[in-house]
Amino acid sequence: MLTISQLAAKYNISNHQVHDLIDFGYLNIAGIKRDGKKGFTYLFAEEEIEALNLPSLLQEIKERKTRPGNRVRKKTNDFKQVIRLLDYYDRFMENVSYHPEKEFLEVCFYLFHLNHYAKTYTTKSNALYRLKNKVLKKLYREKPHLMEAIYLLGPDRNKIWLCEDCKEAARAANQSYVSYLKAGKYCPKCSISPVEKEYYSLVEFKVDLDGFKFTFHLPRSSALKWLKELDQLPQGVRQMNHYDDRMYLYGRSVSRCEEKVLPLNYIEEKLQQYLDKED
Repeated sequence: MLTISQLAAKYNISNHQVHDLIDFGYLNIAGIKRDGKKGFTYLFAEEEIEALNLPSLLQEIKERKTRPGNRVRKKTNDFKQVIRLLDYYDRFMENVSYHPEKEFLEVCFYLFHLNHYAKTYTTKSNALYRLKNKVLKKLYREKPHLMEAIYLLGPDRNKIWLCEDCKEAARAANQSYVSYLKAGKYCPKCSISPVEKEYYSLVEFKVDLDGFKFTFHLPRSSALKWLKELDQLPQGVRQMNHYDDRMYLYGRSVSRCEEKVLPLNYIEEKLQQYLDKED
């Protein structure tokens, strides 16, 4: 693992250029070394750096900085946000350190942040959602009394054929038929055929333990693979908007500062350790 200074020296670039690579999303932070209560040092995996074309990326960053409308990021604001997130992490870990369900709460914490990464990095989302599914399965199997499971009923997945009037309206609006459908603009004259029943339904797992609260969701199709008592769960209705596969996604994307404090590989490592631990 390399620090910023070590990375800069090894690859003959400046510390400032290393920060640019981080801020523009080209360089992932693999870990954080704590230096006292408020100090910290970013760490980077050498194998990941070796896979990057640093001269090309730095040239691209230079060009991006000169583009009209490019926002220059304020490093001081980032630093303050990182400090706040570190404090948040420290407070949480300190608060659960003597709790009888310490491991359970820590796993929920890491799973909460894993979900943010899954929403952000679409190329990794399938693997991250598989990990989430495995962790939720083990948590619920081991601690069902600490998790409330609710089945949120959603609509069927439908195939829709636009009527001639809607097709004409889509062309007049300079929209593709798919975009028109996703905007929910089809009418009662359009043909609708169910493809998969309750496709947009979710299972919601709620944790409320001594003031620590987490909520997780799994699509019905994923939960059915191991949650056989699905039809016995309390039911609710899923609140939804337009026709769109994005209905599957709950939660927010990961923030840049969150990535610096809780790197993805660190979260994956913690969750995998939990999965590998014998019951």
